[in-house]
Amino acid sequence: MLQKIREKITGWVAGLVLALLAFVFAVWGIDIGFNAQSYAAVVNGEEIPVAPVRRAIQNQLSQFQQAYGPDLPPGLEERIRGDVIEGFVRTRLLVDRVRGQGYRVSNEALTGSIRDMPVFQVGGSFSMDAYRAMLSNVGYSPTSFEAEQRQNLEVAQLQDGIFNSAFVTPLELEQRVRLEREQREIGWLVLPVDNFLSAVEVSETDIEDEYDNNGASYMTPESVDVEYIEINLEQIAAQVAVSEEALREFYDTELGSNPELFVTPEQRRTRHILVNIDDDTDEAAALERVEALRVRIDAGEDFSAVAIESSEDAGSAAQGGDLDWVERGMMVAPFEEALFQLQVGEVSEPVKSPFGYHLILLEDLRAGDTKTFEDMRDELATELRSRKAEDLFFAEAETLEALSFENPDNLSVASEALGRPIQRIERMTRSGGSGIAANAQVRDTAFSEAVLNNRENSVPLELEEGQAVVLRVAEHYAPAKKPLAEVRDRIESLLRRDRAREQLQAEGESIRARIVDGGDAEAIAGGADAIYEPPRLIARDAEGVPGGVQDAAFSATTDGDGKAVTGVELADGSYAVVLVQRVLPGSLDGLKANERLELEARVEGLQGNAELAAYVRQLRTGASVLISTEQFE
Repeated sequence: MLQKIREKITGWVAGLVLALLAFVFAVWGIDIGFNAQSYAAVVNGEEIPVAPVRRAIQNQLSQFQQAYGPDLPPGLEERIRGDVIEGFVRTRLLVDRVRGQGYRVSNEALTGSIRDMPVFQVGGSFSMDAYRAMLSNVGYSPTSFEAEQRQNLEVAQLQDGIFNSAFVTPLELEQRVRLEREQREIGWLVLPVDNFLSAVEVSETDIEDEYDNNGASYMTPESVDVEYIEINLEQIAAQVAVSEEALREFYDTELGSNPELFVTPEQRRTRHILVNIDDDTDEAAALERVEALRVRIDAGEDFSAVAIESSEDAGSAAQGGDLDWVERGMMVAPFEEALFQLQVGEVSEPVKSPFGYHLILLEDLRAGDTKTFEDMRDELATELRSRKAEDLFFAEAETLEALSFENPDNLSVASEALGRPIQRIERMTRSGGSGIAANAQVRDTAFSEAVLNNRENSVPLELEEGQAVVLRVAEHYAPAKKPLAEVRDRIESLLRRDRAREQLQAEGESIRARIVDGGDAEAIAGGADAIYEPPRLIARDAEGVPGGVQDAAFSATTDGDGKAVTGVELADGSYAVVLVQRVLPGSLDGLKANERLELEARVEGLQGNAELAAYVRQLRTGASVLISTEQFE
């Protein structure tokens, strides 16, 4: 990567910033290597590792648990798991496709995309040190990361090709605006659920019958008490001490082996003027233009003013050609060679690069220097402490693995040998918990055959970077029926709400039928102690309308006069009868020019998404896909 970065130019090349680093780190990920490798799926003979799939599933589950709490709605976890696995399969299919079709990404494009990633930038500019540190922290080599990133860019080429081929016809646009900007004149009346709840009677016999007949609904979840030993890199690092002597020795060693890390590179503040060589301007014409600009500057015109007027570098022209401070390795070779031969205040002769002809002005100079021990002391201490902590972490992890395997029926031996306490989680269920119980890998392992039924220690699990645990089940609690006293109030509330809902729906349907027969909605609402809202014209995104009412109004099938009467249960259990009085389709005539352009772009985007989804479905249909479902049971 270092050599590639040094050969490429940045600063004036406007490109597509593809922020796929999260895909590389969070999706493909790195495994700590304690377990034998396993696979989530095999797609056309290529295996998808199970570890990153599990991490992605856990991330999704955590988001839903924040919304629903630890007990997710029935079937939701299974659907999330299936969707995540299918996402990995689709990605692999696209990768196979771009390989087969010969998509290629140039070194320039690859380098540009990496340099543009904020995670590798310091002060808004690419930092080689940050690049190396980040990759090292996640266990990537530059070579493997660049290979992954090149692959991501190739997939993006395919996706862009499909998106860019999408278009919308005038008829499609008209149909879309008719639907999206449709307005409906509606009124509604609401039967509040509280009006009916107070009248519902539930006897003790009703409660007991519900408890006896639907006992499975009132069971405690299967749970386990889990003991575990944790190895934590941060905790180890906090206890590592480094001496002054060790730091000085480390400085000397690193200075000898990696001298470039201890050198403040020479930096040059520069401006430039670019004349492109392209379809409109050949090489001779570009040279003639840049030479003419050089004559003007030599005659006394201000360089930045000429750059603002004439430079064709979209990224720097408006700033008078300012490229800020530049150091070796940041520019293409011809530009760099010319720049580092200039004296302060000097303007170069025309310089040809792959982008065209440049005039370069050196405004200022910062000489490079070797950083002293005192300059580097804090950084050296952090790095040395980190290295020592990592060595201790992996040594402890290996000891934990060996001792927990040699003593499969207890954690005491490993705890005493490592000086690590045995921690405990009470009543962890299959659906979640706090602390490490929120991790799906922990739950899956705790309820596995070996750990739950055979009561063996688990293999070491990497929960996140620098955190490893071995666990065992101390106690298993089978599902049991909760005492009636514990669930009585819940049963009574459920029965009341169900019976109130039945009465609400019956009353609502009666009201709907009377209005259809010509009854006055406002008068009927008054007689039924309902809340009445007179008709008004609303759009699909109107505010102040209950969500259920709005959805029912716009999904109702109207008659030839644009009228309809429908009923809907609201989120709080109340019941609404909705009257649609007329329908006004949206029209292109009412759109401003910018609104029409935005609409066209959005509809084309939707069309592009639909075409990409269809493309992937076609690939999926013709592919050989084997999903290892047992890995997620």
